Amino acid sequence: MRQPIVVVLGHVDHGKTKILDFIRQTQVQKKEAGGITQHIGATEVPHHYIKKFCNPVLEKMKICLDIEGLLFVDTPGHAAFSNLRKRGGSVADMAVLVIDIMSGIQPQTLESMEILKNFKVPFIVAANKIDLLHGYKSKPGSFFDNIKEQSQDAINTLEIKIYEIIARLNELGFDAERIDRISDFTKQVAIAPTSGETGEGIVDMLALLAGISKKYLEKRLETTGITRGNILEIKQEKGLGATADIIIHDGILREGDTIVVAGVDEPLVTKVRALLKPMPLKEIRTEKKFNRIKMVEAASGIKISAPNIDQAVAGSSVLVATPENMAEVIGMIEKEIKEVEFSTDDVGVVVKADALGTLEALAKMLQDKGIKVRMARVGDVAKSDLVEAEEVKITEPFLGAVLGFNVKNDNEVIARDKGIKVITGNIVYKILEEYEDWVEEEKKKIRERELSKLPRPAKFQIIPGYTFRTSKPAIVGVEVLNGLMKNNVEIMNGKGVILGDIKQLEVQGKAIKEAGPGSKLAASIYGPTLGRQIKEGDILFVSIHETEYKKIIKFLDLLSDGERDTLNEIVEIKRKEKKMWGMLTT
Repeated sequence: MRQPIVVVLGHVDHGKTKILDFIRQTQVQKKEAGGITQHIGATEVPHHYIKKFCNPVLEKMKICLDIEGLLFVDTPGHAAFSNLRKRGGSVADMAVLVIDIMSGIQPQTLESMEILKNFKVPFIVAANKIDLLHGYKSKPGSFFDNIKEQSQDAINTLEIKIYEIIARLNELGFDAERIDRISDFTKQVAIAPTSGETGEGIVDMLALLAGISKKYLEKRLETTGITRGNILEIKQEKGLGATADIIIHDGILREGDTIVVAGVDEPLVTKVRALLKPMPLKEIRTEKKFNRIKMVEAASGIKISAPNIDQAVAGSSVLVATPENMAEVIGMIEKEIKEVEFSTDDVGVVVKADALGTLEALAKMLQDKGIKVRMARVGDVAKSDLVEAEEVKITEPFLGAVLGFNVKNDNEVIARDKGIKVITGNIVYKILEEYEDWVEEEKKKIRERELSKLPRPAKFQIIPGYTFRTSKPAIVGVEVLNGLMKNNVEIMNGKGVILGDIKQLEVQGKAIKEAGPGSKLAASIYGPTLGRQIKEGDILFVSIHETEYKKIIKFLDLLSDGERDTLNEIVEIKRKEKKMWGMLTT
């Protein structure tokens, strides 16, 4: 019999890691990028700790603690991490579904429930963040005791929130009830009100997991003798080089065993050089101190050192091989590599990540957004990735980019020289947001370049007393009243009569390309003679041709309010002479 594996699932920011931090007395959640979990982690909670932590509740619930402990698997809650959650669910014996009591069941809660249903994993619900309920006074200890000290208003608020979760679970086909009202845990899903902040109710949750695991999961906890595990993450450790964090969920792993795991392109056969076990209650993905051991039994979170393990793919299965079954084991890993393939396009972004799970997450998130992926691989950003992106950029400039999660980019100069956008970071959804912002900015630049080729709406006045020349060209002082005045534009009066062209604008003898509202400057106007076609004090407009207008209206969002107002005035003037001027025809 092995200790049970408990996967912790739920929507992003509902408090999964916070609950585990309270059990472990750690601060893993605060150290994570963006405060969210992005890799699978594992923590062993031993028998003696559970007994000490939960003893009054164990006695109250009449639970006999006869398991070695619990191995908790912490999973990401963001939508992008469905594949990581599936891996956690596939090895789990039971689960804690964490639901923020304030916001209820969310999209990733539903997805988590679907995973548990598919893998037939029994679960309990942690209705978390009860400390946020209006009027509720949360404190460490058992919910069974603390509920007795609450005001009737706080109890009523709690009842409403719990009922909302129960009703939603019922809609989804689960019969659920609050933990203190359940008589048969085999027929109903227990809801344990908890607070990761104060610790309330966590003793109840832990006691319940310990109690039902042995009572209802005895057959599931039997080991087969075949050693199997999953790689959580590949890391570099000082003095050890590349290592792999692994969950062993069946059998025994020994120092010196030959193991087969998935490489990027083919199975990797290597030998376990060292087995390193974290201290109890320590999270394997953040722990720095390990005990070296000779063997480990399922279920355990373990770090291994092995030659070439840096070539293994995080998320891969780990199988122990012997000379007799080597071919069979390699075949099993080959099949797994083929199954984990990405639907890629000839033209698309290049995706890099530090682990298979996060690579899948980022690729899936992009594809769900309709963003094509040309290549998705584990590893740092390489020159070859920039070459791939450069090729894409020729035909699709917005897809000629490299997106990397938790990877290094030592080719920034090359990327800059090639004009390739490289976006890296350690929060998956922010990488996507930054990419989308970049695409929007690039599209805006292209549109601004197209708009720059067109005249801009402008309204201006010839300033009295500032005539420098009356004709060929007339040089006069003008004030821009609204819009944006540019060089080389045709001008008209308020009746729509074309007067000539402004060829040059100057301020204090220096030529300028454009001027906005309130600007006073000298304008060279070819065509009219001052005192005849134009006079001091006249209010004039830039004349826009009908074909130009039909192009300009595609860029209304790039025009200022003043330009849009002036454009409307110009249209009114034009339509006095031609009623259908500028109207789009189908």
